[in-house]
Amino acid sequence: MANTAALLGNLLNTKADINYYTQQSVFWNAKYEANSAKLQEQVKYEEKWEKAFDEAIDNTKELNKGGIRVVVNNQNVMLADKYAHAKVKQYDEELSLELADLDMEYDTMKTMYDTMLEELRAQQESEKTATSTAAQDTGLLQS
Repeated sequence: MANTAALLGNLLNTKADINYYTQQSVFWNAKYEANSAKLQEQVKYEEKWEKAFDEAIDNTKELNKGGIRVVVNNQNVMLADKYAHAKVKQYDEELSLELADLDMEYDTMKTMYDTMLEELRAQQESEKTATSTAAQDTGLLQS
């Protein structure tokens, strides 16, 4: 009987751990998804920025954007950089790098909690079986 109570206590503790790790998993999944959307947006702006930069370096016509004038066959990298920033103001290289770092951190946390949940669920099934077996075995049938 005491064995059954101990096993039941373990099972209840495992269930509480599952509830906690489920909350953590939901939290980190939400952070990951929100950050991922921002990162994808920055990647899109980066691609546009790179296209504008290449356009300014290899231009065949005069370009003008936001007060930045680029002459034909420009080879000035600094001027191409300024033109690309004027054309794609939404791109922020520092923000993009920060979001990429956060993406790795959030993905790690999300994966860790998801893995822990899988392990706890397997443990819970094992504890359920042991508790059920102990509860059925009352010891009264011993000869």
